[in-house]
Amino acid sequence: MSTAEPFQINVSDDLLSWINDRVKTARIIPDVTHPPNEEWVDGTPSAVMHDIVAYWKEKYDWRSVEKRLNETFKMFTMDIKEGDEVISLHFVHHRSEREGAVPLLFSHGWPGNFLEVESLLKLTNPEDPNAQAYHIVAPSIPGFTFSSSPSKPGFSIPRVASTYHTLMQNLGYTHFFAQGGDWGSMITRSLSNQFPSSLLGIHLNFLVSLPPSALRHPIKIFSLLTRWFTPEEKQKLARMQWWMKQESGYSRIQGTKPQTVSYGLLDSPIGMLAWIREKLQSLAEPSFTWEPELVITWTMLYLLSNSSWHARIYKEAIPNVAKEVLSQKTPYEVPFGYSSFPLDVGYVPRWWAEGAAAENIVFWKEHSKGGHFASVEVPEELIGDLQEFVKVVKEKGDKGTWEKAVKAGQSGRY
Repeated sequence: MSTAEPFQINVSDDLLSWINDRVKTARIIPDVTHPPNEEWVDGTPSAVMHDIVAYWKEKYDWRSVEKRLNETFKMFTMDIKEGDEVISLHFVHHRSEREGAVPLLFSHGWPGNFLEVESLLKLTNPEDPNAQAYHIVAPSIPGFTFSSSPSKPGFSIPRVASTYHTLMQNLGYTHFFAQGGDWGSMITRSLSNQFPSSLLGIHLNFLVSLPPSALRHPIKIFSLLTRWFTPEEKQKLARMQWWMKQESGYSRIQGTKPQTVSYGLLDSPIGMLAWIREKLQSLAEPSFTWEPELVITWTMLYLLSNSSWHARIYKEAIPNVAKEVLSQKTPYEVPFGYSSFPLDVGYVPRWWAEGAAAENIVFWKEHSKGGHFASVEVPEELIGDLQEFVKVVKEKGDKGTWEKAVKAGQSGRY
């Protein structure tokens, strides 16, 4: 069994100088003049880029950020064999000292990263002494940030999920909860499909689904074909359709020529910044403020990966995700929870999810505020939902299963 090695971020002076030189000499090309409220229709506006690049040049201090990240996150790497690949998997691991704490796996997506788990770390020691506590594990997807990259094509979502499962078993967490959004939701669902006996329950904040089976769910199919949706459901489904038609060009580029686009993005810090900043804008609440330091730090983490897998995951996953993940319902033995945030772009109504996504939905909540990055935009709402979901699982599940979860938490390593 592989062991975990403590990890600290320590970017070389040469690489940091190269990035800083690229930023200092960056050119911001002019934009056309857009009508009011249409400034983002062609991508990240030059005015936005001028401001954030000026911040990067004049105020951003990577060494200070690096120090804070090393002090905030307890990080490790572990070599994990997955098929014919060996991945040096980077992960955050914060153990709770609370009696009765249970393991929780947090899975990020693109253009996010492991930093999205920061708001959840306080769940290792909640303010409420009666609240459930967790041992939190947050891996970086292979090829993202500080996880090594697969050397060959074919490392699709089920293989990422299998790598995560091996990590949890190696950490001593034989039974655990899992939470995810974006690609993390697909990884989480694949975990529940492949390893249902290990999953205590899964909670998602991003949900897409194939249509329900016409043979098994004729009434649901009738509702779907006749567009029998509530006004709120219509609004969320319309946003998802808008995203697919107007905002998903990046996925076609990354999903067809990931290597080519990666040359440009990883050779140009400003190019990567604009690429990421655009998605943050369209995926979040308009009222949410993306602070320059946070956006630049997320950009830095992609630059430091020196890998095309930030783009390649789209080529590996999109052609196969329907067959490998979405065609299988989360089995009944794995309780399923979902939190819907109105500005996200993955959504189906509960009746649709019951017919096609999960056999045992025990928690479902639709919020009035929030977007794609729930743990960053509305962390307290996500934490509250997670705690409610786990409480339902604990109350409805059998005592023996919960005792296994607590025992797994007690036997955790590192």
